[in-house]
Amino acid sequence: MDISFLIISLLALAILFLLIKYYTPKIKGFIGENKASKALKRLNKEKYTVLNNIEFNIKGSTSQIDHIIVSNYGIFVIETKNYKGWILGYEKDKSWIQAIYKYRRKFYNPILQNQGHIYALKHVLKNYQYLRYYSIITFTKRATLKTKTYTDVVYINKLVKTIKKYDHYHINEHTKNEIVTKILTAKTNNRNKDKTLRANSNINKNVLCPNCGGNLIERNGQYGTFFGCNNFPRCTYTRNKK
Repeated sequence: MDISFLIISLLALAILFLLIKYYTPKIKGFIGENKASKALKRLNKEKYTVLNNIEFNIKGSTSQIDHIIVSNYGIFVIETKNYKGWILGYEKDKSWIQAIYKYRRKFYNPILQNQGHIYALKHVLKNYQYLRYYSIITFTKRATLKTKTYTDVVYINKLVKTIKKYDHYHINEHTKNEIVTKILTAKTNNRNKDKTLRANSNINKNVLCPNCGGNLIERNGQYGTFFGCNNFPRCTYTRNKK
């Protein structure tokens, strides 16, 4: 056998092994997050603002949150898992178990993981002292849940129903819009934050704020759409959309 062909074959196998080892979990995670994102689109957009794949850097530590939902009923923080097999665990266990026949694998308790995400989000929203945060862990149907928890641990097809059971009004429309803007401004996973804000809030560069010279953003409020300054909360200028 040609020695060069053998070397190339071994290199190809090594690369394939690395791809399977390091990228397959990321691909599965992306698939799970995508399924949850599609499910969350069924929520009423006037009541719920869905933010996907938000990353914060808090005191040198990175926190990547799969889904944040800012609503009139509170802040929902959702961790998505796309694991196969039985999932066994309790509320305060440090680790849960993934079981597929005789195969057993421990993984970090996603409830504790999501508590870390909520801590990071509270740091970002530290000026809002009385917000209600709801932690939800959601799995795809590849898993069979054998968990006993107080925190909501549900399948993705039950995700929207679980969110809607929290129906007590806590956040007014103005504060909700403030919170969304604060999260988008603080997140670190997008290299071009202006592009993200433009996509989510419809920045109009041709309309300037008369108070500070910033751009006016089209937003949805309790009484319809209006323009607000993108330098909020430093600038609180608003005007009705004509």
